[in-house]
Amino acid sequence: MKKMVYRLLLAVVSFTFFSCTESPKEKETIRDATTITEVEKSKTTELPAPPPKIDVPSQEELQNQIKEMEKVLYASEVLDVNKAKQMIRLYDLYHKNYYKDNVCPDYLFKAGEISENINQYNRAADFYRMCCSEYNDNFKLRGECLFRLANMYDYKLNDYVRAKQTYKQVIEQYPKTQIAKDAEAAIKMMGKSDIDMVREFERKNAAKK
Repeated sequence: MKKMVYRLLLAVVSFTFFSCTESPKEKETIRDATTITEVEKSKTTELPAPPPKIDVPSQEELQNQIKEMEKVLYASEVLDVNKAKQMIRLYDLYHKNYYKDNVCPDYLFKAGEISENINQYNRAADFYRMCCSEYNDNFKLRGECLFRLANMYDYKLNDYVRAKQTYKQVIEQYPKTQIAKDAEAAIKMMGKSDIDMVREFERKNAAKK
């Protein structure tokens, strides 16, 4: 019995001795192995499910939705902001999915107008800018659209540098037109107060008499 107890004590002492005498290299190896195991476990962690795909209506279906919404929106004497936002979303959705269609610049221009009317000036500028840059002269109202963009920068966003650049584009690209004359007048009025503009207007009228 004493011999058995002695052997057990000897085994415990030996285990303790060897455990305490592990080299730093061995300890580092153990830590690395533990880290690798944790990394491998993390790879098998279940990822969140991807967001559901949004089914885009066909071109014909989306055009029908736009026509119906236009009837509702433009029939009202007072602009309904919620319906206006729905209208903008439909125009934007059509452009994103059917951008090659000739009707897209018209939709973008309308989206810009509606955004402007509900005081979403940055968004209006985005729509006008897309309309002018993506469709160039294929859109008959491009000159007016470019002028509207300049107005957004000038009167709503107070970005006078971009406003002046855009007015100059109107003058260069549409010379000898009324919008070019309007752009020239707008450049002269930039940065002036309302009182200054009224005085300038009165001065011009007096000179014509």
